[in-house]
Amino acid sequence: MRRILFSLSFVALLFIIFSTQAFSQKKSTIDNYFISGSKQNMYDTLALKQAQDLAKETTGIFEKEIEPESYILGPNDEFLISISGVKTQIFQCIVSPEGKLLIPEVGIVELKGKNLAEAYDIIKQKISRVYKSLEVSILLNKIREFKVSISGSVIKSNVVTATAVDRVSEIIERCGGLKNDASLRKIQIIRNEGKEVLSVDLLRFYILGQKESNPTVLGGDHIFVPKVNNEEFIEISGDVPSFRKFEYVKGDSLLTLIKFAGGLKSSSFLDSVELARFQDNYSTTKRTFLNLTNWVDNLNSTSLSGNIPLEPGDRVYIRQLPDWSNSRKVVIAGEVKYPGVYAINKDDSKISDILTRAGGFTDEASVEATVLVRQKEMEKVDREMERLSRTPYSEMSKNERRYFQSRIAEQKGLMAVDFKRIMQNPSADDNIMLFDEDSLFVPHEKNYVNVQGRVNNPGMIIHNPALTYLDYINLAGGFGFRADQNETLIVKSKGEQFLAKDMNYKIETGDNILVPPESEVTFFEVFTTTLTIVAQIVTILGVVLALRKM
Repeated sequence: MRRILFSLSFVALLFIIFSTQAFSQKKSTIDNYFISGSKQNMYDTLALKQAQDLAKETTGIFEKEIEPESYILGPNDEFLISISGVKTQIFQCIVSPEGKLLIPEVGIVELKGKNLAEAYDIIKQKISRVYKSLEVSILLNKIREFKVSISGSVIKSNVVTATAVDRVSEIIERCGGLKNDASLRKIQIIRNEGKEVLSVDLLRFYILGQKESNPTVLGGDHIFVPKVNNEEFIEISGDVPSFRKFEYVKGDSLLTLIKFAGGLKSSSFLDSVELARFQDNYSTTKRTFLNLTNWVDNLNSTSLSGNIPLEPGDRVYIRQLPDWSNSRKVVIAGEVKYPGVYAINKDDSKISDILTRAGGFTDEASVEATVLVRQKEMEKVDREMERLSRTPYSEMSKNERRYFQSRIAEQKGLMAVDFKRIMQNPSADDNIMLFDEDSLFVPHEKNYVNVQGRVNNPGMIIHNPALTYLDYINLAGGFGFRADQNETLIVKSKGEQFLAKDMNYKIETGDNILVPPESEVTFFEVFTTTLTIVAQIVTILGVVLALRKM
């Protein structure tokens, strides 16, 4: 009894584990559909450490030359100042913590809050008051390092070292990266003790490469990463490179969303792009159709007609052009002269046409065994088979078992085609039109018949059209022990099966003769049958005894 209870507990535990994993995978799929901070369930600690190390190694490395108009000076920035005259003087000056620069023999220059271009002008004016008619050269010799703090939905809130050329994304990487619920589009830089707040949109930076959406930092900046707002989103689907939901930010337009999705495809049907927008009651939507045909090859234009502002909850759907296909093709492999991929047009290429283009069959081709597989049929989903595959066989009804057994042995996508008839008569019904992604395979000719199962010497026997199945079995040593002679099968190269004793077939090269064993009655079947009979006898005896007592 304890073993039974333990077994049941173990099975229940396995069921809970697998159910939890299945639910987690389903949830991960749904969440990853929405663009947020990082991938769901990402625990790649090695990659995380590499990203952190790389972010630290790139501290202070310049993307390009510093723009004097955009670089804001601060404490510990270092200047080299050269004053040329009768005697050239070179001064190495560092901006003080108060934002001031002390130049020997010239005095103090106030640089707090100034950019580099402004600093050049101020320094030159100050020097010119002391040194007349001399050439002054000023260089920013070394940029400063400072502290930046970060908090919110990041792996680890922290205070890190940064420079004035480091961007927000680099600071985030030094703190371990974003959590999976982090907002990419509503990050804030809080500057000057809250007097100035800058918006950061890393989605625009990552997808569109807009550097202004990923600004550089200054000393004392605090970066705050909020959680993503799953209620405010915009969505695009249909015939676009990448269909997803994106967090909404005020100012987003239809062009923004299409760029986020990777742009337009040549197959996109732009005459009627659908925009669904919630009404004021938030329970119904209004559908608007836009003509964006003039957007082709113009996505970088600043003035596109139809580029309407979006609102939270807007969904855009772009259909595909009717009957569009840029590469209809079929594959033919095996024993043809020129196997490979062949382009076809819709409704104008039959099997015989492709065989002709492929040079026809080789001398070693097995025409009878040639197969045509239709990819589009293979992709069709059988919901009943999916349901039955999750149902224990013992719980299936008789009809369900028959259906399951017949479909599980099915070769999906295999078309019933007589290639020999096609070669004899190209106008035959078997010479059907080919579809996109159809595949033809021409096997090598087999000059033998394979005899397997309950025979004494199974193996391959050279084909002889004059022999019957019993002749082949005799050549294989005859029927073996407990062979079920009445259930012997002839299995054709394409999978057709015939009962050998019916003689309603012709044995051809490549055929298989299978001799199954006699069915055996198991102990469980005997026990179950006996138990049923005993139970019935006990019931009858009980009724008889009850009648006698009456």
